[in-house]
Amino acid sequence: MVSGTGPAPNQADTVAFWRGLWSEPINHSEGPWTEVVASQCASITPMDPVIITPDDVAEAVRGAPNWKSPGLDGLHHYWLKGFVVCHTVLARQFQEALNQKSLPSLFTTGITHLVPKDQDVCSDGVKCTPLIAAARHGREAAVRILLEKFRPPVRLETEGTVKFDEYVIEGATALWCAAGAGHLGIVKRLVRAKANVNHATKTLSTPLRAACFDGRLDIVKYLVRHGADVHKANKYNNTCLMIAAYKGHLDVVQFLLDSGARVDERALCGATALHFAAECGHGSVVCALIAHNAKILTNENGMTPLQCAAERARASVVEILAARPEVTRAQAIEAYELLGASFANDKEYYCLRMAYQYLHRAMTMRYDTRYGLLLKKPADPIPAYDNWRESTTIEEVERLHGNAHALHMEGLAVRERVLGRTCPDLPHPVVFRGAVFADEARFDRCLALWRHALQLRHHNKVSVVKDLLRFAQVFSQMIHIGIELPLSQVCFVLEACAEELKRGQMRIEKPQINHDPEALMSVALAVCAQEEYESNVRTALYLVAVAARLLDAAPATPATPATHDSPAAPATSATDAGEETSSAVRRAVFRLRHARLRTGQTLLHLAADRRTPVDDFHTSDVCQFPCMRTTRLLLECGLEVDAADDMRRTALHVALISFQLVPDEREQWSEALCGVVCELLARGAHVDAVDADGITPLLASIAGPAESLVRSALNPRLSCLAAAALALHGAKYRPSQVPRDLHAFLTMHGVTAMH
Repeated sequence: MVSGTGPAPNQADTVAFWRGLWSEPINHSEGPWTEVVASQCASITPMDPVIITPDDVAEAVRGAPNWKSPGLDGLHHYWLKGFVVCHTVLARQFQEALNQKSLPSLFTTGITHLVPKDQDVCSDGVKCTPLIAAARHGREAAVRILLEKFRPPVRLETEGTVKFDEYVIEGATALWCAAGAGHLGIVKRLVRAKANVNHATKTLSTPLRAACFDGRLDIVKYLVRHGADVHKANKYNNTCLMIAAYKGHLDVVQFLLDSGARVDERALCGATALHFAAECGHGSVVCALIAHNAKILTNENGMTPLQCAAERARASVVEILAARPEVTRAQAIEAYELLGASFANDKEYYCLRMAYQYLHRAMTMRYDTRYGLLLKKPADPIPAYDNWRESTTIEEVERLHGNAHALHMEGLAVRERVLGRTCPDLPHPVVFRGAVFADEARFDRCLALWRHALQLRHHNKVSVVKDLLRFAQVFSQMIHIGIELPLSQVCFVLEACAEELKRGQMRIEKPQINHDPEALMSVALAVCAQEEYESNVRTALYLVAVAARLLDAAPATPATPATHDSPAAPATSATDAGEETSSAVRRAVFRLRHARLRTGQTLLHLAADRRTPVDDFHTSDVCQFPCMRTTRLLLECGLEVDAADDMRRTALHVALISFQLVPDEREQWSEALCGVVCELLARGAHVDAVDADGITPLLASIAGPAESLVRSALNPRLSCLAAAALALHGAKYRPSQVPRDLHAFLTMHGVTAMH
């Protein structure tokens, strides 16, 4: 069973075995030792009587796990922590047990929960057999014993889940693990034992690819000599040659080329090994690939290896490729321009000296009369770049020297012209330059650049999850330090956020189809799409909170009647513009009304929840929940006050329960809670709504600061009383016989439908 060769006992037999040990009552005979101990303690002064208080109970349950398996009463600690009204009853029961010097059976009888384990080694997301674990960690002696001593022999092709540098690898064999970890001796043992050298993981990665990734030429040579396929690619059609070129392992690249690896094979993104080597700046690998007649092709974005190198500021590779005979003079000039532009705005390789040098060199080449003039045709100026016009002469380029801002804007304009708006790499330097402006407190320039980057990504249907959060952070920073934030800026980002949530919902409902069933890519894409969607929902909440704050602070400007001395304001006045922006904000918030987390919580739930997480980078300075302003704006913009999550809890439920469950700083948040509760009740929130645990807002408010508010709103309508009566008697309804508009109402009051 340890080696994975024998059958594990089934669950029924295991349960029967342990039940025989634990379920039979046994009377223990303590023997005379208890009397001896009692006589020894007779002279000890008894301790003072202990008084157990509700505070003692609260302290005891505070550190207990929320959802650990309950005892005979079936009550989880989660509820004991939140409903402090129970602490008095528990304190009394403990005190009675202590005074009577005997414990009720409820305190002494436990439940054993059996969780059968499988035969694999499992921990921290890793699931593997002993052979895989030994191969992964280089335990050659253990591998030898497992291979030679066990009968029947261990299964060499058993797959497991392992971790390499925090990457989770599913479907890895012992040979894959040994090759990836660089254990040549174990690789040889496994291959001699007839392990399949081409057995791939779930993502179609082979042991040879694993060795190429780490640059282990010795293992690569051994595997190839024993039948490893150098052409076998992973799920992205990324070959062993590509990964070796990307990592810069020249000796491995040279061996694979000599072994017949196809030099111009394309990955699904259209890139070749030359692309990967060029963008990473591995000049020696680039030369080796060219020596084997590698072609300069374009990837799916229309970029050549020369452009990839220039975009990543890889000057040495640009020099190599620009000198190739198949590269035209115009292509070389644009590559040098792109290289200079990248140096001007690259976060990692920022260098204004190199930026000016290559921009000047490119312009000089344009005016080289020996080969004919190649005059530049600059694109139209872009407002986000200060309406900068590109230099078109050598004199104009020379005026850039020593002017940092001019070089920055020149670089951004050149990149957009050369790469085109559809290039996915175009926004990165734009965001970086905006971040520099933000650090200098030049927020108007920052917002202009970030808006442009957001538009570029939206245009290309690229995820903007980080961009949206970045806006929420800088908006909060501006408010916190007292810099005026135009509502129109927030409105623009709110509209973009609403659009992104719409697209995100479509990505969840219709994930990309993967034609490789073993790769599990459709599942991974769905999980990634869901995580991004939920992140955007929380960012939307931060943006709504910022908008609510600005709307709340905006002064109401009364209309001024027309007189002979002061004529009526025209339709395009500042007041009308402000009202138009305010209406646009509310329309954008209205578009967010259907956004929900996977738990079913709406933005209204999150705005009322004390536990709602807030990003710590500036956002937490402005956005704190529960928030009355945010709740009011959401309700004004059409969010349903009694919308329920998967636990059938409304926002009123969540506001009251979360306050009970977070004991810290309750006094500080009492006013905010009461404000949120007032907003919800004013919009008709039901105080008799029943969640999945049978709790109503009225019950959740007991002993809290909002109890009086909730009780004063307890004025149930006849329909509520009728629904409560049905629930009390366990009545169920047929959905086909009840109007659809009443289904949610009945569910909210605890009446279930017949299946």
